[in-house]
Amino acid sequence: MKALKFIYMKPYKILLYLISVFLVLSILSFVFPKEGIRINNNLFLRFPDIKSLVVPQDSDYADISEILEYHQAEITENIINLSIDTLKNLKDSVPSVADSLTADMPSDTIADKKEQDVLTSKKKPGSVLQELEYPDNNKNVLYPFFNHLKNLNQSGELIRVLHYGDSQIEGDRISSYIRNELQKKFGGSGIGMFAPVIIKGTNISMDLSLNGSWERYTMQSIKNGNIYHKRLGALMSFGRFAPINSYDNNMYFGEINLHKSNITYLRTRKFKQCRVFYGYNERPFIAELKYKENTLDAELIATSKQLNTLKWDIDVTLEEITISFKGEDSPDIYAIALDDHAGIAVDNIPLRGSSGTDFTKTDLAFLRSMYQKINAKLIIMQFGVNLVPYAVDDYSYYEKQFYKQLKTLKGLRPDICIIVIGVSDMSQNKYGRFISYSNIVKIREAQKNAAFKAGCAFWDMYEAMGGKNSMPAWVNNNPPLARTDYTHFTWKGSVVISKMFYEALMQDYNEYLKNENNNN
Repeated sequence: MKALKFIYMKPYKILLYLISVFLVLSILSFVFPKEGIRINNNLFLRFPDIKSLVVPQDSDYADISEILEYHQAEITENIINLSIDTLKNLKDSVPSVADSLTADMPSDTIADKKEQDVLTSKKKPGSVLQELEYPDNNKNVLYPFFNHLKNLNQSGELIRVLHYGDSQIEGDRISSYIRNELQKKFGGSGIGMFAPVIIKGTNISMDLSLNGSWERYTMQSIKNGNIYHKRLGALMSFGRFAPINSYDNNMYFGEINLHKSNITYLRTRKFKQCRVFYGYNERPFIAELKYKENTLDAELIATSKQLNTLKWDIDVTLEEITISFKGEDSPDIYAIALDDHAGIAVDNIPLRGSSGTDFTKTDLAFLRSMYQKINAKLIIMQFGVNLVPYAVDDYSYYEKQFYKQLKTLKGLRPDICIIVIGVSDMSQNKYGRFISYSNIVKIREAQKNAAFKAGCAFWDMYEAMGGKNSMPAWVNNNPPLARTDYTHFTWKGSVVISKMFYEALMQDYNEYLKNENNNN
């Protein structure tokens, strides 16, 4: 057996070798593309920037301790029954690289000093309240809505708030808290409007199940040529239990079973009327309302070429109801609404994958007629997370598109008001650190500019969270206020952020009342 030989290198040679390796790596770090080289759709080859290895970088996270202290009651008490994160098993529309990287990473800590953004926050000094902002500081843009709120007791009407958003509001997050607080203060009950066919797992404020051959039609259906019209209505979708252009004389059946949810607010579980918004059926159909196996009402519905409403009054609180349809053709069913007869209704309308720029691509005359029928008074527009992962230098194109949507929606009814909720903070993994996407501020500014040009109010969710690098602090809080995709709030986090928005809204409403009293 030959003896092993050990190669001995003198210290200076080892030093020269290490220096040469370091120089080669340094040269590679400068010439290697910063964005990396795509291997396939899910794999990038990246080379670390030498500066990130030798130059200390400021990785402080935003200090949200004041926010946590102020909202501790909501975090620990008010949402005991809302502790399930409904997006846990939900595939997000925004691609995430975070979940696969966080398992082996150490827990981050909240830094003592908040990294300040380049723009001035609209928080009151010494307060966690993020105020609503207005074009030219003109708060009158919300006064038509405030006037309806003030007169609800006398008018006895039911007014609607339509909360449009992307995956950030799926599962009735944010909307549910706003709805509960508004209904406690101004009256009303029920979950509001929802589509007959919803994306699975996106609503916990009720349990919905379907029987029959239901199909969901959306903006994508228009783009794909699957439908020959653009009548999507207020929810930007409709459902059918029979195929489009069904002339085969077959009898079709569809059933929607609604069961109360035990993990939502009590007011949501109660309602006094059930309405179905439908239209454009070529043949008659039968609609039934059932409680368990008992038929409460049945009607034969004639053919229609317009938007109609089927209404049932509910005298007692029911744990479940079933709406059953049967016919040779299905109407386009635009929405089902579970409401009170008076007060305020808040509708959760998640548009997964959307940036809020498709409204003008629909039948606007039809949308106007539906807004009129449902008595829409306020629209909340909350988009942005789908833009963030795809950075560009200039978002003026988005500002123009978004402005067009806002201006068009405001023009559908003379007294409709709009509040734009800006994009939230989102984090990406940069060499083991989660930092804010660099384009968030640009997107936020595009949204704010569009809102002000269209005469809408704006609420800065990014600043409300704490600004730059605030998302990791929400994720790493105990209990977590955001998910480890560093994009979406947990239920607890959604309650905190929605409470902040609601307080800002009510502050300006109370100021409106004070001004009204002084003028009278």
